[in-house]
Amino acid sequence: MKQIAVGLLALLAVLTPIALDGQAPAPGTRVRTVADSLPGAVGGVAVDRLGAIYVADFGEQVFKVWPDGRVSVFATGLYGASGNAIDPQGNLFQSNFSGNYVSRIDRHGNQEIYAEGFSGPVGVAIDSTGALYVCNCSANSIARVGQDRSVTEVASGDLFNCPNGITRAPNGNYYVVNFSDGRMIEVTPSGATRVFAEIPGGGNGHVTFARGSLYATSFRGQRIFQVTMNGDVSPLAGTGAFGGQNGSALEATFLWPNGIAAGPNGDRVYVNEHLNRTPPAAEAPPAPLSRVRQITFPTLASMMVAALAEGGIDAMTRVHREWKAAPATSGQFTEVQVNQLGYQLMGQGRLDAAIAAFELNVESYPQSFNTYDSLAEAYMNDGQRERAIEFYEQSLERNPANQNAVAKLRELRGSSGGV
Repeated sequence: MKQIAVGLLALLAVLTPIALDGQAPAPGTRVRTVADSLPGAVGGVAVDRLGAIYVADFGEQVFKVWPDGRVSVFATGLYGASGNAIDPQGNLFQSNFSGNYVSRIDRHGNQEIYAEGFSGPVGVAIDSTGALYVCNCSANSIARVGQDRSVTEVASGDLFNCPNGITRAPNGNYYVVNFSDGRMIEVTPSGATRVFAEIPGGGNGHVTFARGSLYATSFRGQRIFQVTMNGDVSPLAGTGAFGGQNGSALEATFLWPNGIAAGPNGDRVYVNEHLNRTPPAAEAPPAPLSRVRQITFPTLASMMVAALAEGGIDAMTRVHREWKAAPATSGQFTEVQVNQLGYQLMGQGRLDAAIAAFELNVESYPQSFNTYDSLAEAYMNDGQRERAIEFYEQSLERNPANQNAVAKLRELRGSSGGV
């Protein structure tokens, strides 16, 4: 069945293929501004499963920002709101740098002091049991908060230099970035540490995990970097110059990017940045302002379009299968976007490419009646009557209520042929 994506190919035609292993930034990666001129400086950023973005101001507030630009105050009365993380129930755990405690804030904005006894707490990560791992910037250590709310030290030492951001990767280890130098430190649950990577720029903000890689903000370098799980570092966005230019990621510019968090589908990350940072000793600093930016990764459909333009149907097929085989992307739901791509190609009269796209969708989603229905329509438009009948029948097997398939089978077989 047709699902329309207006202007999809016009938008995607300029893209080129990217490597799924994360090496070299994707030409199709884009930057846009979500919300501008939020009052306050920059703390952490977290995203819930509904896509809402929680932005701390390193002061008294956390804002709730939606991707469409709506902004509201989510919580207030905090004390140096810095790093944060969201648990599976939607509770926000918010570090209070100036108060040396961590708050828990429920989905309605109600808050409580969850744990105390930190030293300049910033980044927060949550493990599979619900325990918190918290960066103690002032003590150069990582603390663990158990479910009984007890606080214990997990790791410390000379590798840490104001540990600021932390995230947990699927391998179970934690990755910490220092605010006062460029190091990214790997920390095992037992507390073993090693330098994992060196981020250019001289000082980092926060770190997140998406699509099989780590992504860190270079607070002093005005850029966002990708770090593979092999420790290879490459720029994701930003030129290194100060500014607020949107568009192509490698042409975009940033101002003191700090917090970073991945969207719920792993296809984008959100960053906050300090618009008017001034030296702390300034006699009359301006009221601080921040901005939220979105960095969007290329979709599977965009990569397929680029591969088709460059190498034909075989290249498009290869990109699709590599995407589905790669651990970083294999679990992402792509049925709708590939179906839309198929219809766009069919609308351009590129039936061979449309059939190939629909066939790949059937291969990926063999239980979906709609993938068979769409492929059948492409075969019908290509004059392949028997193949069209075959796939409309398979669509009906999966959904006997599919009236489109019933009508098309009558049309293909003739009014006396039955269904």
